[in-house]
Amino acid sequence: MCGLVALLSSGAPVDPELVIRMRDRLLHRGPDHGGLWIRDDGRLALGHRRLAIIDVSAEANQPMQSDDGRFVVAYNGEIYNYLELRETLARLGHRFRTGSDTEVLLLSYMQWGVDCLYRLNGMFAFTLWDAVERRLFVARDRFGEKPLFWARTADRCIAFASEMKALLCHPGISDAINGEVLGNYVSGAYYEDGVDTLFRDVRRLPPAHAMLFGDGGDQLRCWRYWIPDYDAVDTALREEEAVERFRELLERSVRMRMRADVPLGSSLSGGLDSSTLVGLLAKLRESETSFTQNTFSARFDEDLTISEGPQIDAVVRKAGAHAFSVSPNPHRLMEESLRLHWHQEEPFLSASIYLQWCVARLARDHETIVLIDGQGADEVLAGYQHYFKSFQLDLLDKRRYWNAINETTLFNRRLRRASRNFKDSTRRFNARIAFSLFEVLGLAGVKRPAVYKGPYEVGVPEARPGSRLRRQLAEALQYNCLPQLLRYADRNSMAFSREARLPFLDYDLVDYCISLPDAMWINHGWQKFIMRKAADGLIPPEIQWRADKVGYAAPLDLWLRAELKQWCFDRVFRGPIREIPGYQEKGLRELWDAHQSGSANNSWALWRWISLNEWFALHSSGAWRNGFC
Repeated sequence: MCGLVALLSSGAPVDPELVIRMRDRLLHRGPDHGGLWIRDDGRLALGHRRLAIIDVSAEANQPMQSDDGRFVVAYNGEIYNYLELRETLARLGHRFRTGSDTEVLLLSYMQWGVDCLYRLNGMFAFTLWDAVERRLFVARDRFGEKPLFWARTADRCIAFASEMKALLCHPGISDAINGEVLGNYVSGAYYEDGVDTLFRDVRRLPPAHAMLFGDGGDQLRCWRYWIPDYDAVDTALREEEAVERFRELLERSVRMRMRADVPLGSSLSGGLDSSTLVGLLAKLRESETSFTQNTFSARFDEDLTISEGPQIDAVVRKAGAHAFSVSPNPHRLMEESLRLHWHQEEPFLSASIYLQWCVARLARDHETIVLIDGQGADEVLAGYQHYFKSFQLDLLDKRRYWNAINETTLFNRRLRRASRNFKDSTRRFNARIAFSLFEVLGLAGVKRPAVYKGPYEVGVPEARPGSRLRRQLAEALQYNCLPQLLRYADRNSMAFSREARLPFLDYDLVDYCISLPDAMWINHGWQKFIMRKAADGLIPPEIQWRADKVGYAAPLDLWLRAELKQWCFDRVFRGPIREIPGYQEKGLRELWDAHQSGSANNSWALWRWISLNEWFALHSSGAWRNGFC
């Protein structure tokens, strides 16, 4: 929901027209209302574009001031536990004039100050001014579901915005490229894991961070308020108890994310995560509340190898939902690519982002504003298949040789069996992604590879034997995987004024999952074991216990050899990327020729350059500064 801008000047008053231009660059994030608040001396301005979801009345518009005028907030997101917080605040003597979660956020700060962050269960980014303390409080949610960027100008002004394109409206903020970040992208080490962005002047506020600024724009404090503890493992948990608690927390999370005064639906890929959420929504629809349950999917029924159509249909039948589907096509991708990149703001590593874009547009076309989505489960519950190797090595490190043999046998056998159902199954998943039984037996008797020591320390367990999987999950959740996925989800949904809500990123649920023993994540060769058990009765068994995991995949490999061939060739071998340090035409020619011959699937490696060239095309056209035409 929504988009915000804030300007705090230590010199001349801010220009109201400039604030409005910056604010309205975010019109897609909030088409329902545009608000502006300027302090009496003109040196502080908050702008807001509203997508009305909870309390859609004008009284809940932003920026919102407290009754006494001391506090004013511009906020993007949802506080899902706002009803519970409202009850607590009412008992403490606070009065409410709206039914909005924005007012709950405002009063929570009035009651608890910056410590209100520990009570907020939701996705959010906000700027909040305290006229008595003369300070600006800025914060972002634990996982970074909602974005926030900031920059300083040469004329002693500090600016904040929900998207970088709003900051780049400001003439004092350059769209010059950050060479170091560009180099990371070219080398394949681009994770959006820090404060730097592709724009030299623009900085990212990391997830779970907060800042305080004085009236003159000086930074008083910057801190991280949530750090997961991957070492606090509850080894005494019994499986039955753990499954029951997981399902209880997930149900509570879904209930809270159903709170809306506008139509609500869900994305459905056919995989375990989104299917489980659809099943839970169906259960709640029948037992506790009544609403029209819509699902929105991207599917490729003519491409049987990557098709999720049968799985989607099975889940929809079980749930009794109303299903809407779209089949993204390469011709429209070519037409929309620049606009897609303009909304994404940074290049992206997979054309599957376009599928998400099409699903958000489908929801808009069917007047569904809120979408429940399954992002985050893989990072929390060890769902990606490449995690299994770390699990195997951890078992060997712990000298649990029989477990390693048993888990390896079951995992590999299921993948081999599943691969027989598809022509060229490698387009769907890698049936040889784990160590073979022969390799495990060999590793058991020799010194194993050293534990990976990455660049991250905060919130990541120590690099020691037996910690590979937990380190990998900690890094994925906080640094090198989920942040990018959340950027894709936020920008795609907001491009069509939709709101994506992610129940697997409820912080109580995440903290609980982190405390689980590894065997609750992977057991009997099944990844996301605890969720599979918890999904019993909610979804069809063939979805609950499926092994043929396929990512949210577009048939880019086929498109590159057919409809997109010339379009992609032009973007790999022509244009501004040729001048970038690290561009190697010879190597790219080899990748291209191997892909065109069908001897390899290099679609991901090639798309990385295609996307970067589209980003540069927008840069050279001035779109980042002037808007997309």
